Amino acid sequence: MEKNNFSDLTNTVEIFWTGGYDSTFRMLQLSMKPVMIQPYYCSDNRKSEQNELSAMAVITKLLSERPTTRAIMKPLVVIPVADRIVDECISSTWTRVRETDFFGTQYDWLARFATAHPGIELSVHKDDKAILLIEKYGKLKLMEDDMVGSYYILDQDNSSADMNTLFGNYRFPLAAYTKEQMKEEYMRENARNIMEETWFCYTPIHGKPCGKCNPCIYSIEEGMRERFPKEALMRYHIKKWKQALQKRLH
Repeated sequence: MEKNNFSDLTNTVEIFWTGGYDSTFRMLQLSMKPVMIQPYYCSDNRKSEQNELSAMAVITKLLSERPTTRAIMKPLVVIPVADRIVDECISSTWTRVRETDFFGTQYDWLARFATAHPGIELSVHKDDKAILLIEKYGKLKLMEDDMVGSYYILDQDNSSADMNTLFGNYRFPLAAYTKEQMKEEYMRENARNIMEETWFCYTPIHGKPCGKCNPCIYSIEEGMRERFPKEALMRYHIKKWKQALQKRLH
């Protein structure tokens, strides 16, 4: 384990926040530390965007009211699509890696944003596609910070050039966490009310999770079934059945 003090005057932690399960869990962790938190939300004009922003407003209020909160939470900064940083090297790298390994389009523009914010936290968990991709082509390195605790960074000496380009500017505080481990921790902290306000669905139906978009599927399969109405779980099962049928036919 390497030591990192990051002894700047403000002790500001920059973090990507979506209002989802993983990044909200990290916001909860950070709220209990003597730091200043600067969250960023990258607008993508998704159908779910208003749900996410509303969830973050509610969660911010709940966090500020907790007696365990020590952090100062700065206002959420929303980055419009038009203001995204352009970096052809990163975009072409993402396109090349995508030819052999599926991972989300967000890892292109998040990486571009991170070039101007090195050290920004990306709250991807142990089984996330980003972590699996890094482990396939490189390694992570554990760090310890006096203020924020342990986190991982890309081991640039033992990772491919493409991984360095796409993931070299992040901190990964949840890289060793599963969804179940997060749940165990937030339950110990009596923070269930906060985590129940999180939002993850990209294509909500009547204001509720659809059960069939990728974030819903991942959430169901990672132990969050209780967050879904019966209709959403039915859509999930129908979609999985159709996918299995298509595989058999091909």
